[in-house]
Amino acid sequence: MRSVVQNKVEEFLEILRWDKTKWKDFWRAYRNKYGPIIPEYERIHSVDETLLEEVLDNFERRELDRLRRSWMEKSKEHKMRCAETLSSRDDLLDLHREDFVLFIMGLLGLSDWTAVRGNKEWVVVVDVVSLWRKGILERLSDVALQAVNRFREGKTRGDFVEPFDYLTEKLEKILKENTERDKKLLNVCEMLRREISYYDWVGFYLVDPQKDKELILGPFSGEPTEHVRIPFGRGICGQAAERETTFVVQDVTKETNYLSCSPKVKSEIVVPIFKDGKVIGELDIDSHKEAPFRDEDVKFLEKVCQMVSEIL
Repeated sequence: MRSVVQNKVEEFLEILRWDKTKWKDFWRAYRNKYGPIIPEYERIHSVDETLLEEVLDNFERRELDRLRRSWMEKSKEHKMRCAETLSSRDDLLDLHREDFVLFIMGLLGLSDWTAVRGNKEWVVVVDVVSLWRKGILERLSDVALQAVNRFREGKTRGDFVEPFDYLTEKLEKILKENTERDKKLLNVCEMLRREISYYDWVGFYLVDPQKDKELILGPFSGEPTEHVRIPFGRGICGQAAERETTFVVQDVTKETNYLSCSPKVKSEIVVPIFKDGKVIGELDIDSHKEAPFRDEDVKFLEKVCQMVSEIL
């Protein structure tokens, strides 16, 4: 599969080689180089000559120079993370259609991302200037994933929103759908994996009603796993079920009682699902990133499990 992520930031940072009195001339040359991307960007954001001049006047050379230094230190890492995040979700994002490419660019800071028509395909552009000013450049891969998801929904511009701020509403809609239970659970797994960049495998384990103290693999999203049955007490999943508590493992290599699903997995969180005071299952999430889970993840996922328990 072709590379879906392209880094164009350095070309924008060439503006620092120009005298500030000529920055408008630089922008015109930049626009010509990336037509129709930048003309479409200007159209979507209603950029006229007055607004362009105002934005460029407000740019400070010191600010752009700090952005340049920060970007040059981690540009390869940023691009790699974006590419890995998107490619690992090919099944959810339909990358095989090859109908868009993601550009990481420097623009006017008017929104975090914009989707424009290119010559042959759509171009989803993430603006590092906007991210830098908001202090979220380190979350570039999160922004990229969210931008592609919103593009797939038909939107053409937007700013990054913390996923937990809107996923509860999406979850409620899924659980109210007129579909069978396992289909709802699968849709929950796919939604979480699609929307959160460090949720690389999401699945449910349910307590076997025929065999006490054993978990059976239910619906999941991600690579297949050989762990289809797990006794209570074994591995992270078994321990969470046995102790009836949430387990957060930020580095699986430091966990002695761990069942390895893939060498890619760096961390794991397992949240039990309760009904009538008993554990009836759990939500298991693997991440390919070390130490990504925060208190917000625990609170959100415990709420997810509480909502899911109502359909089990």
